Amino acid sequence: MWSPLIRPIKNRYLAYFARRVIHATCPESYFINYMKKQQNPFKEATYALTFDFDFEKDIDAFPLLLDMLQKHEIKAGFAVIGKFVEKYPDIHKRAVDEGHEIINHTYTHPDNPHWAPKRYFNKLTYVEQKAEIEKAHEVFHKILGIECIGFRTPHYGNLHTESVYPILAELGYKYSSSSAASAYNGYGAPYTHSHGIIEIPTGCSIHFPLAIFDSWNMLRKNKPFLGDDELFVNEFAETMQVIAEHNLFLTHYFDPYDIIENNKLDKICHILNTSNTQTTLYRDLFHQHSS
Repeated sequence: MWSPLIRPIKNRYLAYFARRVIHATCPESYFINYMKKQQNPFKEATYALTFDFDFEKDIDAFPLLLDMLQKHEIKAGFAVIGKFVEKYPDIHKRAVDEGHEIINHTYTHPDNPHWAPKRYFNKLTYVEQKAEIEKAHEVFHKILGIECIGFRTPHYGNLHTESVYPILAELGYKYSSSSAASAYNGYGAPYTHSHGIIEIPTGCSIHFPLAIFDSWNMLRKNKPFLGDDELFVNEFAETMQVIAEHNLFLTHYFDPYDIIENNKLDKICHILNTSNTQTTLYRDLFHQHSS
């Protein structure tokens, strides 16, 4: 009965209704059928792990997070803010030195309590949006010695705008990861959106195929989908099992200060290393996708 819905759902009200029905009746079959429609550029089970550093408490978690990734020999993508790189250069340099990828998350992260609490990215002018992205890029180049090629909109979702794509193209960027898999093309895999920019939508999970699988949705929001760390890790494990079985691509982002609590990151890394799924960085995925 839900087969016509096996496509990206962009209408907010239809998405809300579909989520309620599908999550209550047939989440596993929906997830599998939806994800199997993707064109995985790797042709084998592949996962990309990323983190968003939005708050001071995320920076506090940074050293332990890097230690854990190093322990498990996993590389990840870090969506970071230009102001944080200026304030805490050493920990960001360590991330680069250890082979992780830096993703442009703007200079001040509009709607952030530290520097831009009353600004919203989707309400900025084109010039202001470009300045946020470009200034962060300059900071990354000057302090970290890198040329960033990817972007993630602050808080993405409803704050993500189509104006981002011509800006990224003008600045020579290659990809954005600012949308939800259930709402855009690609069925969870990267796809060319506009202006030659590849969009890499962040993913869902086996029992919640129409929700972003992150710590806020699953653990912290009012009436979270799971509300329990053990259930969270189990959901990740079951999802990765399906990814491996069907040779799919999937990516998630997590909040550093959340994911290090109660050994969640340690457990997730162990699952990744034992799931018959290769891990990748977005920059490598781009080269694979465009080859």
